[in-house]
Amino acid sequence: MYDLAHKYCFCLHNDPERNQRAFLLLLELENYVNGAIMQTARLERTRKNINKKLRQRIKSIKVSKYPYESSKKDFSLMKLHCDYHFYFICIGQISKLLKTLCEVLNDCDLKVVYHKFTSKFNKDIRDDLEHLDERAVGKKKRQYIGHISDFGNFPGDSFSFNGKQYPVNKGSVNELTQIYKEVIDVLYKNYGSKDSHFVWMEQSERQSKELFRYLKKQGFI
Repeated sequence: MYDLAHKYCFCLHNDPERNQRAFLLLLELENYVNGAIMQTARLERTRKNINKKLRQRIKSIKVSKYPYESSKKDFSLMKLHCDYHFYFICIGQISKLLKTLCEVLNDCDLKVVYHKFTSKFNKDIRDDLEHLDERAVGKKKRQYIGHISDFGNFPGDSFSFNGKQYPVNKGSVNELTQIYKEVIDVLYKNYGSKDSHFVWMEQSERQSKELFRYLKKQGFI
C-alpha cells in the first residue's frame, strides 16, 4: 500500500490550477493502485478458500459413499467474479488517470512509463465487463464481433473472457507496483527534487524517522 501522493501537493506545476489538476490525478491514481493491490489479496484469499472447499469435497467422496454437502448456498464463484471485475476497474482507472496526468504535465519521462503500463496491462477486459450487454449480442465499438461463449472463467490465477486470459497474481501486482514506483521516481526527479519546500519536508521527515529509531533503540520509547 502506498501513501506518497500527498507529498506532491504543491510542486507539480508553477501554475496553481494545473498543479491542482495534476495533484488530484496523482492522488486518485494512487488510490486505484492501492485498490488493485487490495483486490489481488482478496482474490488470493478467495481462491484458496475455494480450493480448500474443493479438497474437502473430494476427501468426503473418497471416504464416504455420501458426498459432502453444505447446508448453505456457496457464493464463492460469484464473489470471485465480482472481485475480478473491480480489479479490472482499478486497472482501467489507472490507465485513464496516468494518461491524463501525462497530458496535464506534458512530461516525456512520464509518457514512457505510461506506455510501459499499457504494454503490460490491457484494459480491454475492463471495457468488456463494463459493456456485457453489447458483448452478449456480439457488438464492440458499434461493430459486430460474433458470438461470445466465455463470459468469465477462472483458470488458475487468471480470469478468462472470450478465450483470452488475464493473470491476476503476485507477479502482476508486482509489475503494477513497480510501474507506480517509476511514476513517483519521475515526479521526484523532475519536480519534487527541484522544489525547495519539498526537499525541506523530505529532510525533516528523514531526520524525524532517524530520531525515532534512535530513541527506540535507547529504550526511551
